[in-house]
Amino acid sequence: MFESEDLIKMRAKLAGEAGAAYSQARKNDVQVMYKYLNPQPGEHILGFWEGNGFFCKFIAEAVGSQGKYLVSDPSAYLLDRLKSRFPMPQVEILVSSSEDLDLPAESLDKAWSFATFHDALSQTQVVANIYKALKPGGLLFIGDVFQGSSASRYFDSIVSKYREGGHEAKFLSEEFADSLCFVSGFKSEKVRVVELLQKWYFPSENDIAIFLYKILAMNLFPGDEPEKIEQTRQGLKDFFEIEYNDGMYELNWPMKAIIAEK
Repeated sequence: MFESEDLIKMRAKLAGEAGAAYSQARKNDVQVMYKYLNPQPGEHILGFWEGNGFFCKFIAEAVGSQGKYLVSDPSAYLLDRLKSRFPMPQVEILVSSSEDLDLPAESLDKAWSFATFHDALSQTQVVANIYKALKPGGLLFIGDVFQGSSASRYFDSIVSKYREGGHEAKFLSEEFADSLCFVSGFKSEKVRVVELLQKWYFPSENDIAIFLYKILAMNLFPGDEPEKIEQTRQGLKDFFEIEYNDGMYELNWPMKAIIAEK
């Protein structure tokens, strides 16, 4: 079941505010994208569940005018907003859930998602759709929070309670990640799971709380916005390591990635 447009717009507004205020916070995520996805000139790449478009500019510039970055999402609002922000000819949008993707066989060089795969209603169907669309030798990259991590416990304990609209997530285990790829057609020797020791960077611990409150849309905390942010801040140290290095506070955000080659 998909969410209402009003809910999507509210979350997009908060996420946009977080991204604008802390544009360098997720520089580590961009580095991971370049390292593992490694977009090249002329490639055709699918970004599924990337409706907010955080990576769009980087990937579109990498594939260039001879390539294509196809962004799919079930929200027409998010995709229209993305296209207006990045009016580049190589950026194409497709309003579709990942489960309903019906792309031409062997039409993609690579496909990827980052921190959103847990929202898929049928993860098996998503991977099967992408396997069909990848060319021989094509690459699938799925980076996400996995079961048992501090981030997954934070989502289940805090975000699911206080995010407007809830957060019913299906976090992967390494074992299911391997099975997911196998049943879709990938050979086991061409599938691996790697650790992504992500860090997000902020001027203060309070800035971490502001960012998480907004990007996760935890509007159901009681009180006004400063009180909601303070409640977010109070809960952080129960789940995450926060380090201080070179004048910045680093939030350790543990993730893993499935990397599979067709």
